[in-house]
Amino acid sequence: MSRFLISLLLCASVSAAPNIVVILCDDLGYGDIGAYGHPVIETPNVDRMAREGQRWTSFYASSPVCNPSRVALMTGRMPARIHGGLNLWANPSSDEFTVAEMLKGKGYQTAIIGKWHLGMEEGLHPLDQGFDYYYGTPGSNDAPLKPGIKRTYWTTRDAMSTDYDIPLMKMRETLETPIYQPTITKRYGDEAADWIGKNKDAPFFLYLAHNMPHVPIFRSPEFEGHSAGGLYSDVIEELDDSVGKVIRALEKAELTSNTLVVFTSDNGPWRTYYDLGGSPGHLRDGKMTTWEGGVRVPGVFWWPGTIKPAVVRGIGASVDFLATFAALAGAKLPNDREYDSMDLSETLLKGAPSPRTEWFYFGHPSGELFAARVGRYKLHLKSWETIGHEEVGWRGYGNEQTYESPILFDLDNDISERWDIAKDHPDIVGRVQKAIERYQGSIAK
Repeated sequence: MSRFLISLLLCASVSAAPNIVVILCDDLGYGDIGAYGHPVIETPNVDRMAREGQRWTSFYASSPVCNPSRVALMTGRMPARIHGGLNLWANPSSDEFTVAEMLKGKGYQTAIIGKWHLGMEEGLHPLDQGFDYYYGTPGSNDAPLKPGIKRTYWTTRDAMSTDYDIPLMKMRETLETPIYQPTITKRYGDEAADWIGKNKDAPFFLYLAHNMPHVPIFRSPEFEGHSAGGLYSDVIEELDDSVGKVIRALEKAELTSNTLVVFTSDNGPWRTYYDLGGSPGHLRDGKMTTWEGGVRVPGVFWWPGTIKPAVVRGIGASVDFLATFAALAGAKLPNDREYDSMDLSETLLKGAPSPRTEWFYFGHPSGELFAARVGRYKLHLKSWETIGHEEVGWRGYGNEQTYESPILFDLDNDISERWDIAKDHPDIVGRVQKAIERYQGSIAK
C-alpha cells in the first residue's frame, strides 16, 4: 500500500472520531436539575440533553470531594491506586496519563475552560498534561481567603470577589486577580462557544469545568432574580444557560451529529451552607460524605443520532471517561499501569447493560474505604455526616461511625439509605465483603 493511501486512511480514521465535550459542575446536587426532579429550578438545556440522550440514575462522582474526584476523572485511576491505598486529597504525579494526553495523541485539539485543581507547578499545569488551551482558575473559588476573613455561612453569603485571591489565567499568564466572580459562568460559556467555533475543523476535546455552584456562589446581573428559587437557583439556571451556549455553538458549526456532550458534577451538594448549597433530591446527605448524596450525581450523555433516548439504571462513574473516550476515539491506553476506568461505550452506542456492577466509596478526609456497592446493595463499613455549619465539628461534619457490624441497604427499594437490612441478609453482606477484599487487594499492589 502506498504512503499516500496509508495517509488517507489515517486521516479518515481521525476525522471519524467524535468530538467530546465534558461539562463538569462543582458541588452540583443530584436533585438540582429539572430532569432529576427539581420542582423549581428550570434547566431547559440540560433537560433537552436528558430527553434526547441518556440520563443515568446511578452515575457517580469518583470521590465526595473535588480534588480526588478530578484526579480520577482525568487519569482513569482512583487516587487510592495512586496514593498507596488511600483516596487522598493530593495532586497526581506528572507521569499519570490523562484523558487530554490520550486524545491529543489521536489528533484532537484539547482545551480546559474553568477550574483545574490538579496542581500548577511544572509538569502538572494543564498545558503540561495534554491540553493545548487553558482559560480558568487554578483551583476552587473560595481559597485562598484574604487574611482576617473567617470562613462562616454569613461571610460566605455576603462574600465579594475581593475577599479571595483567585486568579483568572489564560495559558500560563494571569489575566485578573482577583477574578470577578459574578461573571465567571458567563465568561466560561462564551469562551467555550468561541473555542468550538475556532476549532470546528478538527476533532476536539473540550473540558468545561465550572467553578459554580461551589461557594461562594455568584451569578451575573442578567440572572439576578431569574429563577423562582433565589440566589442558588439563579446560579444553576445560569449554568444551564452556559450549556445552551455550547449546544448552540455545536449546532452553528454543524457538529452535533459527531459530538458527544457529557454533563455531570464532581461531587454532591455542600449542605453545610444551607440555602447556598444544592439538593441531593431523595438521596441521603451530600458532599464530603459517602452516603449517596455525596457521590451520586447527574450523568447525562447527549449525541444526537447516535445515542438513543433512554434512562440508564446501571452504574457508571466519572473515572470511566478515560476508557470510554479511548474506545470512541480508537485509542489504546498504556499497559504499564492498572486502571479503574471501564468502557461504557457499548451502553452509550448500543444500549447494552453497563459493564460496571460495583462501586467503592472512599471517605474524606481519611481517604479510607467507607462503603461498597454490588448491584443494588450497598454496605457501609464507616460513615460520617453533615451535622451543622462551618463552625461545628470539622467544617460542619462529624458523627463519625465505624460499624462493628456493617450496615446494608437495598438502593433499589431504599434510595435514601434509611433501613438497615444486614441482619436479614448475611449472604449479601458476605458477598459485598468479598468484593471489598478483592478490590482492596488490587489497589494494594
